[in-house]
Order: sequence, then C-alpha cells, then structure tokens
Amino acid sequence: MTTSSRPWIQLAAAIAAVGAAIHVVAIPAGPAWYAYFGAPASVVDSARAGTWPAPVGALVIALLMATCAWYACAALGAVRRPPLLRTGLATMAAICLVRALLLPAVAMTHPEVRNTFEVVASILWGLAGIGFALGVKAVRRPAPY
Repeated sequence: MTTSSRPWIQLAAAIAAVGAAIHVVAIPAGPAWYAYFGAPASVVDSARAGTWPAPVGALVIALLMATCAWYACAALGAVRRPPLLRTGLATMAAICLVRALLLPAVAMTHPEVRNTFEVVASILWGLAGIGFALGVKAVRRPAPY
C-alpha cells in the first residue's frame, strides 16, 4: 500500500463508522434525529409512533455501514481480512461514487434535494468511494490454495 492511499482509506473507514454510529444513536434520540438526518416521512412517523420500522431500518443501515468500515480497516491491515475483501471494497466504492455523482443530475429535476445535508452527504460519500477504490488497489489478492 502506498502511503498516499492510506489516509484516503482511513477517511473511508471513519466516514462509514460515523455513519453507523449516527444510525445507532438515532434510535434513542428519536423522531427529531431521524428527521434531521433526512429519513423519509414514513420512518419519522414510525419513530414517533414507536413502531418497529424506524429502529430496524436504522440498525440495518448501521450494520451495512459498519461492514464498510470493517472492510476499509481490513484494507489497512488493522483487522482480520473479511471474505471477498477486494470485491466488497469495489462494490462499496461503486455505490459510494454513484451516490455522490447522482446528486447533480437528480437535483435538476428534484429541487427538494438541493440542500446542505444532501450536498455534504454526497461529498462525504464521494470521498469514501475514493478511499474504498484505493483500498481495492492496496489489497493484495490472497494466495491460491
């Protein structure tokens, strides 16, 4: 791994870990937290009503983001190598980069996404996508059996 790619991969891990933490904290923080972070109205309503879709959805998203952080940390050599490390990192990079690049196109026809939260989220996930992509390059293929 080049020393220039390491900070990018660390940034990807940090963005994913903070995203996971935000989703876990949203559960006890309540409906205002869900609304602030842009959850759909149905999720905010679920949090208000105390029904299961809001907390279960938040936990599922937190688990996915924690998995992204795990894969980035594995690319850094900080944790045990998960299965399909390169494939996972490539998939995460693609999803993050598409998420980041779609905002300008979507914002042309959907003015409701032209807000600070969406712009910041797109920038952060774009940076994470770069980190995951560099992680793919940094990880050596496992030796064949």
